Amino acid sequence: MEETEDQLRTEIGELMDKVMASMGVGTLMIPDEIQRGMQETASPSLDEAGLRTLRDDLKALL
Repeated sequence: MEETEDQLRTEIGELMDKVMASMGVGTLMIPDEIQRGMQETASPSLDEAGLRTLRDDLKALL
């Protein structure tokens, strides 16, 4: 079953919260995946394939 862009964006938001929580406070370097997620949250521009890639990259950080 294919996910819709809205479902992917929701999952990305949840993953962003989990990854940020697992990194803890005092992190000096923000991983590229987090930066991409923050950029996508602020200014959505990715298509479904890009959203899937971002989601998978965030999952890999956990």
